[in-house]
Amino acid sequence: MNDLEYRRTQLQQLQDAVIDLEDLSSGVSIADLTLNDFRLDLARYEAAHPGALERLPLGSFAVAAAFGAGPHDANTWGVPAGTIFCLRAAGEAAARGAEPGYPLAPHYLVHVGEPTPREDAAVLLPYTQAKQILDRLKRLAAGRDRPDAAACERFDRLTRGGEDMARVQRQLAAAVATVQGRQEERAAASLFTLGGTHARRGEFRGADDFEVVAFVVVLPDAAGNAGG
Repeated sequence: MNDLEYRRTQLQQLQDAVIDLEDLSSGVSIADLTLNDFRLDLARYEAAHPGALERLPLGSFAVAAAFGAGPHDANTWGVPAGTIFCLRAAGEAAARGAEPGYPLAPHYLVHVGEPTPREDAAVLLPYTQAKQILDRLKRLAAGRDRPDAAACERFDRLTRGGEDMARVQRQLAAAVATVQGRQEERAAASLFTLGGTHARRGEFRGADDFEVVAFVVVLPDAAGNAGG
């Protein structure tokens, strides 16, 4: 019902206001009417693997390689490098929600690009474009039932076996900021401290904390291309 109410509100806004192209590019596409295809995929997975998702711990992650090297690549369905986060709001944040009627609340999907030494990580797809993010996840995972060993090995080298998560922390800060609509990055670092996945209470205005449900690290391909 949340999904239907969100779409109804969106259609009402289109009737009552002139929406410019920039607004449309940063919001949910009008063609994205439901997430039913993904719900069916989820139902099939749960039927084939009962209880598997419930047993996964918070903060579970996977590693894959980007594909689709750039604008001249024939593959227009590539997945660019970065990290796709699934966040879950708790407490006051869950009760309020980032946007009335948002269909996935209190969960939020965000795809954040690769940070550079001089620039913060940029949000490639915000939480309002959940379908596009799910499409990218499906392209990364469809037909795979085992980890990408080569990508996992590269990730271990980059993070020194998971000890140096600074890059992912910066991406997480950008993901949290885009959900909250404000730049408070310091609390995100606590989500990767040993023993918990919650931001500190009181760090975010109007929220108690966030949980990192899961994330997928999308590494640049072996040639160093970030994809696109």
